[in-house]
Amino acid sequence: MGRINILEAFRIYKETSTDLVRKKEYTILLGDDSELDLMFAEQALTSYNENYKILRAHDGSEVCEKALTYHPDVIFVDINMPGKDGIEVIRSIKDDYRTQHIPILVITATENFQEAFDAGAMDFIQKPLVKDNLIIRTRSALNLVDSYRAIERQKLEIEKRNHKIIRQHESVLHQKEIINRKDREITADLTYAKRIQDAILPKKDLFREIFPQHFILSIPKNIVSGDFYWIEKKDNKAVIAVGDCTGHGVSGALMHMMALIFLNQIIKHRSIENPSEILEELRDYVITSLNQTGSYGETQDGMDMALCTIDYKNYTVRFAGANNPLYIINNRNFREIKGDRMPVGINMNYNKPFTTREIKVEKGDTLYLFTDGYPDQFGGPRGKKFRYKYFKELLIGSNGSSLKQQEELLEQTFHKWKEGYEQLDDVLVVGIKIS
Repeated sequence: MGRINILEAFRIYKETSTDLVRKKEYTILLGDDSELDLMFAEQALTSYNENYKILRAHDGSEVCEKALTYHPDVIFVDINMPGKDGIEVIRSIKDDYRTQHIPILVITATENFQEAFDAGAMDFIQKPLVKDNLIIRTRSALNLVDSYRAIERQKLEIEKRNHKIIRQHESVLHQKEIINRKDREITADLTYAKRIQDAILPKKDLFREIFPQHFILSIPKNIVSGDFYWIEKKDNKAVIAVGDCTGHGVSGALMHMMALIFLNQIIKHRSIENPSEILEELRDYVITSLNQTGSYGETQDGMDMALCTIDYKNYTVRFAGANNPLYIINNRNFREIKGDRMPVGINMNYNKPFTTREIKVEKGDTLYLFTDGYPDQFGGPRGKKFRYKYFKELLIGSNGSSLKQQEELLEQTFHKWKEGYEQLDDVLVVGIKIS
């Protein structure tokens, strides 16, 4: 599995959240048996930011000791060191619950860094060290640290507020007033989180540029969503994905952001276009990032996804799905391209490859990618699920209408169906017309 280059993914995040409270000082541990490299790295980093506190270690054992003693924000470790080499150091740090959260970047003079990633390294930097590259990688790692800390602080604050409401107030009327006020505060926090989430999503202008006729129907269960879409243009092709992360609300949003970062890395930076390969790489990233092993009782977080590479010049679609299908409709002629029956994440089939299916399409064909929130919603006169059967019939029946009219019909039908019932999950439906 390749490295996680998070710089581009967090550029948008930084531009849209400059008022986010960040740490003023950072501790960086440099582990290398070369005194010249240590001196160069320390001078480069402190000249860029005088608030960087640099710790040095000259062998693997010293790196482990200082990691445990000082709990640095980021660790750089050379693969080749006397005694404990870099791989052993990474495993030792990641196996200790007191230090396993610290991001580690590998310093290497070779291209052989796969073992370091398998051991738990986040990124790598090659020798000879270059000042700008060292600074950029350090900033990227610290941005990731800050973003996860900010999200965790928000989650803890929400839990703290709810707990305080339950414990402090005896009067029912006073309790109601406090809850309403706190609910507004939480809603404001989640609304701000949604602004960050929306900023990281691909711009809708890109959809309009590639597919002038399209719609994106998004109905989150809560303010922030675990469902997401992603699109990238490469030459005469577009890669489009619609995903459904485990959970919804804050937990789903965390997985949502992780998925977008990983898709940027896999498709934009590593230029992988084969849908099945993209899903397999994404699965590796998810399993590694969540430290999933398949042990009994372990969380099974992951995502379902429909992913296409569309060659809109040669009218071909390559599709792979993780539990989710692709629908293609033209003049009420319906085709369903099924995905593989496994998610992106740890599961009993996680060693099996995903399948890429190639389909010829024509002008006027409409492609539908969606999550399960729409057909699984309870409602109607008998309180039953909407079901995939009626979802298909709704799409087929409206196919002669414009994409805008289809979107409006889907939204009106959904709200009418669930009237009087709680929304169970996030809803996302994307329609694209080939022209």
